[in-house]
Amino acid sequence: MAYWELERHRPDATALIDAQRAWTYGELVALSDQTSAVLGPGRTVGFLAMPNTVQAVALYLGALRSRRHVPLLLQPDIDTTLLAALVAHYRPDWLALSVGSAMAGYTMVHSTDSVVVLVRDQSTGAPAPHPDLGLLLSTSGSTGSSKLVRLSYEGLASNARSIAQYLGLREDDRAITTLPLAYSFGMSILNSHLEAGGSVVLTEESMVGRGFWDLVRTHGVTSLSGVPATFEMLRRVGLERFQLDRLRMLTQAGGRLRDAMIESFLDLCGRMGMEFFVMYGQTEAGPRISYVPAARLREKVGSIGIAIPGGHLHIDAESGELIYRGPNVMLGYAQHRDDLALGDQTHGELRTGDLARRDEDGFFHLTGRAKRFIKVSGNRVNLDEVESMLSGELRRLVACSGQDDDLVVFVPGEPVIEPARIKQLIQQRYKLFPGHVRAVGLDALPLLPTGKTDYQALRSMSERQDVRA
Repeated sequence: MAYWELERHRPDATALIDAQRAWTYGELVALSDQTSAVLGPGRTVGFLAMPNTVQAVALYLGALRSRRHVPLLLQPDIDTTLLAALVAHYRPDWLALSVGSAMAGYTMVHSTDSVVVLVRDQSTGAPAPHPDLGLLLSTSGSTGSSKLVRLSYEGLASNARSIAQYLGLREDDRAITTLPLAYSFGMSILNSHLEAGGSVVLTEESMVGRGFWDLVRTHGVTSLSGVPATFEMLRRVGLERFQLDRLRMLTQAGGRLRDAMIESFLDLCGRMGMEFFVMYGQTEAGPRISYVPAARLREKVGSIGIAIPGGHLHIDAESGELIYRGPNVMLGYAQHRDDLALGDQTHGELRTGDLARRDEDGFFHLTGRAKRFIKVSGNRVNLDEVESMLSGELRRLVACSGQDDDLVVFVPGEPVIEPARIKQLIQQRYKLFPGHVRAVGLDALPLLPTGKTDYQALRSMSERQDVRA
């Protein structure tokens, strides 16, 4: 069974809640099938710019339920130039975009309060997508990359089942949208709650506004999820003051959370009677790969944990790279429309690109990215390792970039940290000449729509920055 097979849940049970009302599973079944019927005959590929609305979720689920329509999920506010470039590159059969959108060569066939559906005027002549292909996601958080991840129906379904299992999700669990649904982590929150027969509150409200917390309290939200930037925000707003009686779980993924922050939230969860799960994943795995059981997190701070149910992790003996095997691994990448007809090219194995070690209890710890290295005075420097060390010592999230013989440390926020302190820490730990180190102050780190650090933007900034600290 798959999470989009909604009929297996009580038809009168709540599935989604938006600003207007609650939507039952029975209503969601009808809306999903009705919406997907407008996408046309045959096996198609389309773009779904995915706002946090019932209509968009219904179209996403309807496409999966039909097993005929393959959507690429995009951010609802995607830049029009990037969208046009993707359309020209992949020649989608249909587009589901924000209200008021239009595209040359497409005709509007359906309109809702939040989404309009446009169908291509002429056939592309492209081969049909592979029968196993269920969903496409961008490899780029900015959704500007033409390189796509091809996820299978079985991969999506198995990952949702695994997540619901290790989190212990129940029919009375209720999430709220804290991340974009076009982002694999945000999508997985929706998928896993539908798998368990739970529900999701759909909102565009920000955590920094009282409106968000009113929704959490009014609708009895039981879990909050986020990336490291989300948890920095949660720390600032002060979770305890909102008196959230039904909240029972926090889940974090999308990048490394500082050890001190993990310990701080562990203390908070202890006081509030909640569980805290730290997880690791990649879009290419649809997206969850591993998790730290809540009962073990205190002793395993800094670990990415153990493989999800049904998966397996090991480390390449030669390169030290973390390798994952499981049914949720992508079929492969796509660079062009014709690639969507390809079958399984990965055979269930994903080379993560992360370096790792395995401790005596079988828990895995990331030690850096295989490609996040520069050379300083001939020494190979792991930027992720430096970043982690400085974040811990300075008790502040920092980011590292640069190129050979030019290590750049970006330090956001107040109070300003003296560059000499940063250089001293790096020199003491790594014996690097401080003349090859720069510190750049920022109001805030640039973030991708997913909430992850935008390293491409930092790289551009480091190349423009000519003032040495």
